[in-house]
Amino acid sequence: MKSTSLIRMTQALFYLNAAVWVVLGIASLALIKDGPAYMPWIIAILMFGNAAALLLCGWGIGARHKGFLYLALAVLGVNILLTFTDQVGALDLATLAIDVILLGLLIGVWRNRNTSTTSATDA
Repeated sequence: MKSTSLIRMTQALFYLNAAVWVVLGIASLALIKDGPAYMPWIIAILMFGNAAALLLCGWGIGARHKGFLYLALAVLGVNILLTFTDQVGALDLATLAIDVILLGLLIGVWRNRNTSTTSATDA
């Protein structure tokens, strides 16, 4: 797969994942009525923070900064780990699927980056 199309696909999935988390954050504010009044806000802020991190990763991967590749791997690792710390439902499995696909794409981006760097220095 061409490096540019791989990066574009990776970016699109990061943006899709961010959109899912924004919707979940809004839904958590709209749907949660029980418990302490501050709890839905804390949950929503964490969801919006996750969405912001995913947007930043998508942008950074497109900008082709090496540091964003590490950040993206860290964000995905935390998301995958945290998926299993609560009750796992359909939405958790959907975001987990996106995260796992993104992880595979990032490995492809990493390999293409290393291959293109090596071939450029060999020439």
